[in-house]
Amino acid sequence: MTIILSVLLAFTQLSLERQSPRAVVDIVPVTSGVTAAFAGSDRPGLDTDSGFTWNLQATLPSTVLIDLSFADDSVGYACAELGIVYKTTNSGATWSRIMNLGFPYYWYGVSAVSRQRAIVTGFNNTAGTGIYRWTTDGGSSWDSIVTLDTANWLSRARFADSLHGIISAGWNGGVWRTENGGRNPSDWSYVQIDPQRGWFEGNFCYRADGRCYLTGISFCRSTDHGVFWDVQHSADPVFDGGVWFTDTLHGWTGGGQISAPVSGWVHRTTDGGATWSDRLIETPAPVRAVLFLNDTLGFAVGGNVYSGAGFIYSTVNGGDSWRLDVNTGAEMKGIDYKVVGDSIDVWCSGFNSSSDFTGRIYKTRIAVTGTGIGEWGVGSGRSGSRAFVQPTVLRRLPAGAVAFDAMGRRVLNPKAGVYFVRGEPQASSRKPQAIRKVVVTR
Repeated sequence: MTIILSVLLAFTQLSLERQSPRAVVDIVPVTSGVTAAFAGSDRPGLDTDSGFTWNLQATLPSTVLIDLSFADDSVGYACAELGIVYKTTNSGATWSRIMNLGFPYYWYGVSAVSRQRAIVTGFNNTAGTGIYRWTTDGGSSWDSIVTLDTANWLSRARFADSLHGIISAGWNGGVWRTENGGRNPSDWSYVQIDPQRGWFEGNFCYRADGRCYLTGISFCRSTDHGVFWDVQHSADPVFDGGVWFTDTLHGWTGGGQISAPVSGWVHRTTDGGATWSDRLIETPAPVRAVLFLNDTLGFAVGGNVYSGAGFIYSTVNGGDSWRLDVNTGAEMKGIDYKVVGDSIDVWCSGFNSSSDFTGRIYKTRIAVTGTGIGEWGVGSGRSGSRAFVQPTVLRRLPAGAVAFDAMGRRVLNPKAGVYFVRGEPQASSRKPQAIRKVVVTR
């Protein structure tokens, strides 16, 4: 019988007293179309917009999906408990099982470094050791299982490039890091981040510039590929679970608890983590992972297998308000994205509490840009500009200006918020003026 360790270990710390959330936005009533578990004016930050459309791509029996990672817009890998790995070569339309080891192997992290090269990380549940395994031919064959940590389980893995990688020793407050690809155990070195050995949970953010962020009992950040770390209290008074930064200033953390009252939350920073907002939203189950494509467009996913709750939320204004995209009924834990031309594909994985614990994978495609509009922080940056990072602050838009939201949709009556703005075309040319990012404060 499958033992669902993901829910036994995640968010099990009990708070003595839950802090009363102070919403940074007005409460928006939820429409009757939202499932009762998500309804109620006591949940701050909810928006009545239906959000993005997600397609259920895979329903995988007897599969407790934990994480997924895409090498590009076509090839991706998903890992699960009991030594299971799935692969897709068609952007998630179909998935094939390429590993099925069974007990005592549990995969809690996967990172697709390229189409052919991927690593899965986790633990041997009998020996209590942290393990990993590589493929260099797209999953047709796999190296032998390597025991990297003889005392601690391993969880998620991420690579900033082909050489620099980090594996979270999530329940010991540390990480393993490599600077030469990590094929062999001697390629990795251990760093004890939190001297109190507090656990980490949820997804973590590892950027190509060497900055890395992890959350859990503490909020931890590194600027040098994980050599040195700054450790401070979690963004939430209870604890965090999942973190994402789009640049050196803008970041978000998720979190939640499965002790009564079961709930989740999201916090935001605009100064690199020095200070954090109050809870932007409260959800009916823990937020397990957060992902932002720029400083306005993002997702919070999670759930609780014990109560049959699961969700994908989205925001287009940096977290001031949120839309319930999908009531999945499955505990969502993994999320990844890839740029596809002028759009972005986002995938999300999890599992429900049916009799055999069925894995689920969802996907949405977002047209994030209008003509000439880009945003640094999305994809490789080829379609964006650092000029957008420092917006112009205005009380109102100038006459003749045309405003677009984060997804390139024209806004006829802009309220307070962040917009991309261009002037009207000159009479002598049909070419629009340059686009700039502005914050409207009125």
